[in-house]
Amino acid sequence: MRRTREPCPPWSDGLPPELLDIILRYVTCLADRVYFAAVCRAWRSAAEVYKATPCQVPCLLLPSPVAPSFLSLHSGATRRLYLPESIRAARLCGSHEGGWVALALGQWRGYGALNLCSGAMVPLPDRLRIPSEHGWIDNTCEHHMVIRTVTFSGTPSTEGCLAAAHVSSASNIAFWRTGMDRYWIACRRDVDVIEDIIYYKKGFYVLSNTEDVMVYAPNIVNGNSPLMMSRTSYLVQKRADYKPVSRLPKGVSMSRYLVESRGKLLMILRHFRNKQRREFRIFEMNLAGGGGGSEASWVELHALPGRVLLLGRGCSRAFEVSQFDTLPVGNIYYLNDTSFNLTLESSNGSWNPRTNMSVYDFHKPRNKTRRYPRKSTSECSAPIWLIP
Repeated sequence: MRRTREPCPPWSDGLPPELLDIILRYVTCLADRVYFAAVCRAWRSAAEVYKATPCQVPCLLLPSPVAPSFLSLHSGATRRLYLPESIRAARLCGSHEGGWVALALGQWRGYGALNLCSGAMVPLPDRLRIPSEHGWIDNTCEHHMVIRTVTFSGTPSTEGCLAAAHVSSASNIAFWRTGMDRYWIACRRDVDVIEDIIYYKKGFYVLSNTEDVMVYAPNIVNGNSPLMMSRTSYLVQKRADYKPVSRLPKGVSMSRYLVESRGKLLMILRHFRNKQRREFRIFEMNLAGGGGGSEASWVELHALPGRVLLLGRGCSRAFEVSQFDTLPVGNIYYLNDTSFNLTLESSNGSWNPRTNMSVYDFHKPRNKTRRYPRKSTSECSAPIWLIP
């Protein structure tokens, strides 16, 4: 028997197309546009005619094995995210433009890159190999690994895509290329403590806890040759007020992030003390001799004109506020992802349920830092930025 179509809501009838067009101009969140189009046929037709989809700010993905959701920074609304049951309890460890996330289905294995929009999955290996000093790879020695974060050079499903992973294993950094289904290629432990990794200007820039920068780039012979990574280091001049971890006051901690903004590489320093106000400082990487040499320094920026920052390990982004009317200039949205508990990961894969996101006003630091959203839990993974 044919199902009777439900009548349109009475308030939706009779609205002229010109008014619907004006409404759509203010509905900048892609998820909200889907809800708009679901009201009735007339609204769906208006949404189809209005093709100008605005640039999308990342959403905050809130994992849950029961009811995963995401928070839209456009509207401030939290929406339900319908995911296959098999991946709801996965740990999220990276993201990339186009709706891609890196995830771990198990404690030591089950890694992959998943597109939440299309459902496409790219498997990632769960072991690594370390090349010898002569460049060859020992095929008999493979190491187990736990991936902390993954950073991609491009769309994970495209040929030639590279990935860098911050790992816990015989090395702390490993690399992968599309088609490598058995193992990651690791490098010797050149960096003691890795703070963040970003793909920038055809290479992976790695920031250490001493604020030094190393760049890993592929040595491309031909498309079928094994992946080999070369390493170069910048001679970074220490800033005047730099202090190593051992000299920080008791109870004071720091974390550092790398962000690309307007073609420049930024280091964001997050300074915090337990139960006290957080502080942020922003530095721009200045290359000596106009960028042709290997010497560099960190120059502090005291303003963030026209921009907003979203911070997360391996997935930080800077956006121009001119693209979005709803984001205040100078806001820094950051995740409380300063630690990775390997003990929990190796035992039962659980995560700190108090992980959340907060907002800091860089231009008005005396304003109280606010949590946003106020109520959120992460029973299986820390939240992560979902980039449409």
